[in-house]
Parts: sequence; C-alpha cells; structure tokens
Amino acid sequence: MKWRSALPRAFPQKGVGLRSRRAYMALGTAFAFVVPSLGQVQKYAGMWGMLFYVLLAFGFWSVAPRFLRKVDALVPERWACGLALATGFVLLILFFALYPIADAGIIGGGSDRDDALNLGVRELLRGRCPYHVTTYLGNPIAPLPGGLLLSLPFVVLGNSAYQNFFWLAVFFLVAREVLGDSWRALLLLWSLLLFSPVLLQQIVTGGDLPANSIAVLTFCWLSLRASPRWRPIVASLLGLAWAWRMNFMLLIPLVTVLLNREIGRRSALELVGLASGVLVGVTLPFALHDPHGLSPFLMQNKFARFDGVLAHADLLLPLATGGYALACARAQADASALFRSGALVLAFPILSGLTLATIQAGRLDLSLAEYGVSFLFFGVLAAWMWWVHAPSPEEPIVSEGRLSAQTNRS
Repeated sequence: MKWRSALPRAFPQKGVGLRSRRAYMALGTAFAFVVPSLGQVQKYAGMWGMLFYVLLAFGFWSVAPRFLRKVDALVPERWACGLALATGFVLLILFFALYPIADAGIIGGGSDRDDALNLGVRELLRGRCPYHVTTYLGNPIAPLPGGLLLSLPFVVLGNSAYQNFFWLAVFFLVAREVLGDSWRALLLLWSLLLFSPVLLQQIVTGGDLPANSIAVLTFCWLSLRASPRWRPIVASLLGLAWAWRMNFMLLIPLVTVLLNREIGRRSALELVGLASGVLVGVTLPFALHDPHGLSPFLMQNKFARFDGVLAHADLLLPLATGGYALACARAQADASALFRSGALVLAFPILSGLTLATIQAGRLDLSLAEYGVSFLFFGVLAAWMWWVHAPSPEEPIVSEGRLSAQTNRS
C-alpha cells in the first residue's frame, strides 16, 4: 500500500510533541536555576546585567541538555567522585577566604543567618529559651526549633555555616542515586554553582537556606524509598526539617498523597502523623513559653506587609498554596513527581510574593527572590531527571523511518 507514502507532510509528526515538551522543559530548567538568584544579580549587576544573565541561562539550557546522554563517554565514572571531592575542597577554600570578609559586612552587607543558629543552639545548650536573644544585626532568631536541632552538631564543631558543605555532599549522593550516574550528579552540582550565584552567596555568608532545602528534599525522598524499618527514623528527621521554616510545611499534603500511593493509606498516615508530631512537639513548647509571639513566626511571615495590596495576604496565600499542593499530588508517587510537584508548590508563594512586592513598590522588587532557594534543588533535580530519561531527539525520527519502511513493504 504505497499510497500512504503520498500523503501530504502537513500532518503533525510524532516528534513535534516531544520537541515542544523539550522547549517547555528547557524553560522550566532555566527558571529553576535563575529565579532564586535574580535579586542578587540585580543587586550587583543592575537591570541590564540581570537581563543578560537571564538570556544567557535560557539560551544555554535550550541546547545543553542534548549532551547529557553523552557524558558517560567523557572520562571514567570513578573520576567523578574525585572531582566532587575537589569541588568541595575548592568551596572550602573559598569559604575560609571570603567568609570573614562577608561576615564583617565589607562586601554585600553580610548575613546574620549563621549567627542566629549559633546563638540559638548555644542558648539551648545552656537550658535557656533561644528566642530571647538577637543577632549582631539586632534581628530576632528566625529559624524554628527543628532548624536549631539539626544545626546543633555543626555549632558544636564551631559554626552552623559548615552544614552547607555537608548537605551539598548529601545532595550529590541523592542526585547520583536519582540520576543513576555520578557524572550527571557532578555536572548538576557544577551547574548549580555556575548558574545560581545565590548558592555561592549563601555558602560564603553562612546562610542556611541551602541546608534547609536539601534536608527537606532528602528526607522527603527517603520517606518514599527507605525500607520499612528505617522509615520512622526518616519521618522523625523530616519533622525536624519541616520545623525549620514554615513554607516547607506546605509539602505535607503532597508527601501524604505520595506516601499513600507508595505504601498504603494506613502506613502513610502513621509516618506523616509521626513527622507532624515531631514538628509540633519541638515547636509548641516554645510557642507556649512566648505567648506574645514566637519570633520565627513573626520573622518568617513575609506576606503580612502586603495586606495593603491584598487583604489577609498572610492567610490567603498559604491556603491557596496548600490547595495547589493537593492538586499537584495527583501525579504518580515516584521521585520525579516529588521533585517536580514539590518545586511547583514551593515556588508558588515565592512568585506570589515577588508579584505583590512589585505591585506595592511600583517597580521591579526582587528582594524575596533568594527565598527561591527553597525550590531550587527540587526544580533542577526534577528537570535533570526528565532530560536524562526522556527520548532523544533522534529516536522519534528513527522510529518513524522504520514504520514507513514496513508500510511500504506491505
């Protein structure tokens, strides 16, 4: 039946949908890398520098993913772990060289996030409430008690800022497991350092945003992948990670639904109940001790200042995000759904805040963009999973060619 080969070529081909999806994924990949750094880039490079940065990132990620499948042929995989260690060593040198300068406020004004954790943990170790002290910049302690407890080992070692190196190493191991290749995990780490300058800024200043995000990502992923005997321990650690910053509590509906599909309703409710119990158990005593308002709740409520633009913004936006989390949970219960939907859920309040801040200021206001680190690791890992496992551009063409040949023979 050779008449089929004479059909007009105006009909859409099988590869068209794939190419369209690749374009959207390139856009999503660049979005995850770029948005958290927009505030820092605008601060130091101005509006034109920020525009160049955005165009460069979007241009790069529109062509780079096609080479991801070929990284195995570059050098032996055993080199990847050595280069990962070398990368960590370079970051350590950079940290010890620049941290004193940044901490003194000589460059960039510094940050007191590390000081907040150091002071809070030391107050806990002395048996005192950590929320009655202020940092060297005069700010109250912002992290919730879960963040203080997870940071305790690093404060004992000398500084909470050290935890970023530990959690970046954990992220490399998780990425290697998820992507199935050490080289891809290493390239992902290098891409984060190159295309997300806010990550370097957080490392140099001792900020805890990367550590918090990676801790939540890791324990959420382990809750789906750990063996039954380890899941209670993972759930307890997840509860501590949720009790670090309030925005990560928005992942509770998503994790509940994914666990329900993975291990059944009863086991899922038991694990989420345990994690939520840890969250409440470490937070409630301090809230009762300070009835006038626990400082983390006051410091982390970034939407209260937008009441003039949107009435009850501090209540409506979290509720809307929670509903969005439930809608995103319809995806299948696998690692890809966790990372993809988690990134969308965590990005929703950040984008809402940026929009309201811009409306309120009457100009582009990106002061809240750095909180996008919360979805940075979720988003880039979801994107790389898709690029690694998606069909290559040549596969649809090859398949069509074979199908056409078989049709002509018939």
